[in-house]
Amino acid sequence: MKKQYLTLFLGCTLLTSCALAPEYKQPQDMVSPSWDEIVDLGQQEGTKTQLASEIPWKDFFQSQELQTVISLGLENNKDLRTAILNIERARATYDIERAERFPKINVGADADLQGDFEGETTTEIYQVGLGVPSYELDFFGRIKNLSEVALNSYLATKSAQQSLTISLISQIAASYLQLVTDMENLQLAQETLSAQNKSYDLIKKSYDFGLSTKLDIAQVRISVETARTDMIRFGRLVQLDKNALVLLLGVHNVNEIPLKDNLGSIALLSDIPIGLPSQVLLKRPDIKQAEYTLRGAGANIGAARANFYPRITLTGQLGFASGNLGDLFDGGGWTFGPSFLLPLFNAGQNKATLEVAKVDQELAVTAYEQTVQTAFREVADELAARETLGKQLEAQRMLVAATQDSYDLSMNRYRQGIDNYLNVLVAQRSLFTAQQGAIEIHRQKLVNQINLYKVLGGGLAIEE
Repeated sequence: MKKQYLTLFLGCTLLTSCALAPEYKQPQDMVSPSWDEIVDLGQQEGTKTQLASEIPWKDFFQSQELQTVISLGLENNKDLRTAILNIERARATYDIERAERFPKINVGADADLQGDFEGETTTEIYQVGLGVPSYELDFFGRIKNLSEVALNSYLATKSAQQSLTISLISQIAASYLQLVTDMENLQLAQETLSAQNKSYDLIKKSYDFGLSTKLDIAQVRISVETARTDMIRFGRLVQLDKNALVLLLGVHNVNEIPLKDNLGSIALLSDIPIGLPSQVLLKRPDIKQAEYTLRGAGANIGAARANFYPRITLTGQLGFASGNLGDLFDGGGWTFGPSFLLPLFNAGQNKATLEVAKVDQELAVTAYEQTVQTAFREVADELAARETLGKQLEAQRMLVAATQDSYDLSMNRYRQGIDNYLNVLVAQRSLFTAQQGAIEIHRQKLVNQINLYKVLGGGLAIEE
């Protein structure tokens, strides 16, 4: 009889549970098989073997100051810390669910003294036992599927943390570039104000000698005050950028941030391998997160279906008892047996639970498809921007050169008495606007390189 129960117990625990969860099938990617249909990538892209996701971020961000700033953010950012803690919580949850697949064994020991009120009779009772309080045989995969849900939830949480890391790196770099941009604009405004003050002094002296008019003085004052207004505005923007960067990095003050004084001193890896959409989509953690969520939704269906089937649990006890501690293990007894629970009526709760699980899976499919399409759109947008920003920056710098010539000629003509100062004022404002435009387009070009690296899944690889 003992052997029969033992055989039943071991056989049941080793049985493979019925597969009630739907077989996982990856949704078809609703994107183009290549980027060539969106933009002209040139002939060299197909020869690349290393993907952007395989390039360490320190190889991409080549300026030492920018590397230091990103390292500070990865060490101190509070959102990233929260994401890491969420991973630990999800891992612990998975461990809990996984443990439900194995029987629990408890040990207990008791020692009692019993007697009457007169104290004439005293009885000693010692007990010790091992017990399996309740172990569910997972014939229909309910516990296994719940464990799969927890596992995929953990993997999705880990992928979310990886996605946050990539976003954080690009956000830090973009914020740093915005700060350097406003610092460069501030320096330009200061230089412009200094030049306009010199022009004002020159025209004031000319007026004192009767060579200039009050209109000339009024016009140059416009240039002076405009430059002063720009300087104050960019000074405020620089301070706001510093405050935002301090919060993003999780540092105490801006003095901990090493700064560059112009965009031209910031070096990024410009030749980023593109690869095929299928390669990119396999590497992006946000798509992995959506896929793990979809897998978990399928496992939830299996768990919900298992609720319609009987639950079989085993309980057992192996124990010893004696009135004398020395004779405790001389003899003992055991109990072992299964119990069955078959759902008959629960007002449609199991059916409703299954319907919810099916709808959740449909929602997960839709979310996965949307994530894939968004990823493809992001890469295509950055590639399209890359195609034009380089040419735009070159054209803007030519515009700066042309407006500089116009300003120099207007100033010379004014000094020779050929033109009035209004033409100088117009040329000076055009030059200042063109210079600001060149700085801004340069920033956009650098940000485009960073964003392209990000949307291709770059940022997670570590230098070996």
